[in-house]
Amino acid sequence: MITIVNALTPVLSLILVGFLIRRGEFLAPSFWPSAERLTYFLLMPAALIHSLAGKKIGALPWFGILLTVEGVVAASAILVVAWGAANRRMGGGVFTSLFQGGVRFNTFVALALAESLFGKEGLFLAALGAGFMIVLINVLCVSAFSLTVGGTARLDLRRLGADLARNPLIIGCVLGIGINASGWQLPAAIDGTIDLAGKAAFPMGLMAVGAAYRAGNLALHWRPMAVSCGIQFLCKPALAWWLATANGLTGAAAGAVLLLFSVPTSPASYILSRQMGGDHDSMASIITAQTCLSFVTLPVTIWMLL
Repeated sequence: MITIVNALTPVLSLILVGFLIRRGEFLAPSFWPSAERLTYFLLMPAALIHSLAGKKIGALPWFGILLTVEGVVAASAILVVAWGAANRRMGGGVFTSLFQGGVRFNTFVALALAESLFGKEGLFLAALGAGFMIVLINVLCVSAFSLTVGGTARLDLRRLGADLARNPLIIGCVLGIGINASGWQLPAAIDGTIDLAGKAAFPMGLMAVGAAYRAGNLALHWRPMAVSCGIQFLCKPALAWWLATANGLTGAAAGAVLLLFSVPTSPASYILSRQMGGDHDSMASIITAQTCLSFVTLPVTIWMLL
């Protein structure tokens, strides 16, 4: 239990800090939109580049991990789309919050738990799986925004392509993977700068979530919260376990993959929602609810692993 408390308490604490700063008017209201843009366009891409550029696959069961994580991500996206198709009166903005709540994952919590449970090997395996997922998840999420909040009911491939090409998170993933594939090592000074900038991404993003939080929103957005939590904490872990077994993953590799699909959604979801015109109120509620609920669900997941 202490492992989960140690991993999740910083997340909830920073959300609370952002909430208290906004409520106490310690900073001007204009600060938060600027902080969101800084995180979205600079800090998060830096974190992705640093994470993906330095991971070497070697002799790890990378293909089994690839098939497992991509399969779960695709299946979770299909579940959300199917539910959205059956509930057409839900607005496009709320749908994007539900989509991100059911597809994304909190990298910080997943990697922290993987290292705590399986050591450096678990951390590397979880980071490898996360790297495989990041590009697909961002392509799916940006596509969901482009197709549902663009003010048109038809598929606009030109707009979709433009949204994908200029998305800073996807650009960060492509740069990181490109550096990795080329075998080129970033100079120590550049790598240190990118690493330092990336470390600020999650604290800033979490405080932005807290600043946007309103107590009444949890009750107001209970339906997308319930659906996203069901997908995040029931469907995804079960499917991850089944696919990991089918693909021959065992030990730390299977455990690391399962952790990736047992954590709450990413705080980056809120930043993307703000920048691409989604319903950021419902997104903030989903992030907060899932983070709180994970205190209950993650002990069950870890008990199964151990």
